[in-house]
Amino acid sequence: MEAYYALLAIARRQYYHDGRAHDLAADTVMRALEARDRYDGRPLLAWCRAIMRNLFLNERHRLSTTCTQPLGEWNEPGGVEADQRAIVDDILTAVGDMERRSVAVGTLMDFARGYSLQEIATARSVPLGTVKRRIHDARKMLSKSVYSLR
Repeated sequence: MEAYYALLAIARRQYYHDGRAHDLAADTVMRALEARDRYDGRPLLAWCRAIMRNLFLNERHRLSTTCTQPLGEWNEPGGVEADQRAIVDDILTAVGDMERRSVAVGTLMDFARGYSLQEIATARSVPLGTVKRRIHDARKMLSKSVYSLR
């Protein structure tokens, strides 16, 4: 039981949401119990920390590569209301205009398509920090553009 509380303290440093921290600690204990036949004799807490780290990284990777439905494609039954369609069309037009003016928006669109920051940096032959800055700049531009549509 002491190991669980130690794992929970570690999980709370990785997740700021208490519910997710409890889930990560519980998943770690569950995985450790399932894999107890592969326990290699090192200290138990260190082994559980390795399991926790892998679970955390796998979830973070899964979330960072999740692709959503592209904007402008609607598969909902009954369609979308005309005013919602108009808003989406305005946003897509704004993104298209900004993309012609700034390479930052293209970087943001790559990120929105599910590519990781490192994959974008490699594909565009720029440092990782440049990709982060471009995404930040593009988000600010898009925010100003969408705000002006209201």
